[in-house]
Amino acid sequence: MRGLGWVVWLLGFALAQGDTVRVVAASDLQFALSQIARSFEQQNPGVRVSLSFGSSGKLYTQLQQGLPADIFFSADEAFPLLLEQAGLAEPQTARTYAVGRLVIWASHSLVRQGLDPRVLGPRILLDPRVTQVALANPVHAPYGRAAVSLLERFGLLRPTRPVRWEEMTAGIPAYYDISILRRGKPRFEFVYGESIAQAAQMALSSTNLGLIALALAKSPAMAQGGVFWLAPLSSHLRLNQTYVILRGQDRPAVRRFYDYIATPQAHQLLRQYGFLLPGDRLE
Repeated sequence: MRGLGWVVWLLGFALAQGDTVRVVAASDLQFALSQIARSFEQQNPGVRVSLSFGSSGKLYTQLQQGLPADIFFSADEAFPLLLEQAGLAEPQTARTYAVGRLVIWASHSLVRQGLDPRVLGPRILLDPRVTQVALANPVHAPYGRAAVSLLERFGLLRPTRPVRWEEMTAGIPAYYDISILRRGKPRFEFVYGESIAQAAQMALSSTNLGLIALALAKSPAMAQGGVFWLAPLSSHLRLNQTYVILRGQDRPAVRRFYDYIATPQAHQLLRQYGFLLPGDRLE
């Protein structure tokens, strides 16, 4: 009986583990996906969704190195597709769940000085009072890459040599002429967050200006702390945010959460944080 009890305990433990869906996700999803997970759990008693957030590129590297997870939500489509190509994700499960939006966010203290991004748009970065800008590190963050492409699109950055994102470890000035942004200023620097969420926190707490995800700009702290200008989709790298089931993890509970992302309930929560959805009319 004692041996049988041990087997039963192990079986129960395994079943409990199987009912936990381990999700790793881009940090722009920390508010929307947390609400989606709670809604899913309410509709699926006994299933728990465990969420971990970070930079898409860093999560991709960790997954290559064996990070245990069931589903990966990226802020772009490249990283999930690379996992599929490497045999580290279930075939045919890479699916776009949303299109991300980029904003220039400014604190109320800057707005009181007459620097309103809703009026100035990218020109706000030319003001002599703007000496720091927070953004996600483009080496591994899709939103950081989109931010660089936005500044280039508006003529605020000029490439000085070919750019490979993963090699930009020396920072943007090593690859771009930023003299336009420095003109008439005592100093100017980019401040890099390891993820888009960290970049948003830096904008809120220190730089007063940041190129961040709309989904984070709409969060309570950022909405109370400042205002933003929404970049047109055509002005930066497209953020086709994609998720994928990881190799060997296509269990029933995992598949249910994977499918739940495409339901009207999940779509409503994604829209609440400013995401565009597949099938929406895009710019």
